[in-house]
Amino acid sequence: MTPLITFLSDFGRQDWFVGAVHGVLHDVCPAAQVVDLTHEIPPGHIERAAFVLEAAAPDFPPGTVHLVVVDPGVGTSRRALAVRARGQWFVGPDNGVLAWGLADPAAQVRELTAADWFRRPVSRTFHGRDVFAPVAARLASGAPFERVGALVADPVRLEPRPPGLGMAAAPPGASGELLGRVMYVDRFGNALTNLTEDDLADAFPRVAESRLAVRVAGRLVRGLARSYGDAPVGTILAIIGSSGRLEVAQVGGDASERLGISEGDEVAVRIDG
Repeated sequence: MTPLITFLSDFGRQDWFVGAVHGVLHDVCPAAQVVDLTHEIPPGHIERAAFVLEAAAPDFPPGTVHLVVVDPGVGTSRRALAVRARGQWFVGPDNGVLAWGLADPAAQVRELTAADWFRRPVSRTFHGRDVFAPVAARLASGAPFERVGALVADPVRLEPRPPGLGMAAAPPGASGELLGRVMYVDRFGNALTNLTEDDLADAFPRVAESRLAVRVAGRLVRGLARSYGDAPVGTILAIIGSSGRLEVAQVGGDASERLGISEGDEVAVRIDG
């Protein structure tokens, strides 16, 4: 089976940084297939990167190594980690960006201390190339996970969802609303939320999607659509997107621009009527 490595970063494409990391990956594991998830994460935006990893990683087969380099603490005392979880590996800084792997109750976490695996000399500012990439490539080539370093019991985790956001028992709160927030706005202007299809099913058991209403940015959207083409061009609709999450979109347009939606905005779902 061809070794498979995904690469997610905030490097952008203007500079040589992505290419340099590819060079190290192929130097250490020449047979690796490297898949760039995205390098357009805003600089240092750990939560955005964690969301993208969570959305993308389930689509990859067991044995995939996910290299994530969004590392505003590079050169400080922050740890470097490798995580074995969900049948895959995750390599990156200990700043919460590997949240999806860490959320697995069976996750094993190790600190990257096997210095003989690193590229020499190790730059003070480019651990993506000199630390994370060579470790990811060695894991992809079949090197023992135990060689990475010592087990870690206290990895950094992202802050939990604020009180009142996310899943709620049915009925969902005194207001009768299930509250969430916009986590990501894609290039089409679709606003993806942290509310999943399962969240809606748990909060509104046996309630048809057509009876739900979604409130965001002062707009009430009635019913969940089955596809983007369910309504005329220009219509604002709510839909369970390909990531399994509730999103708000505009048919043939940019919902975030039209409604002024930004990441972090509150979203509420209730039974209509």
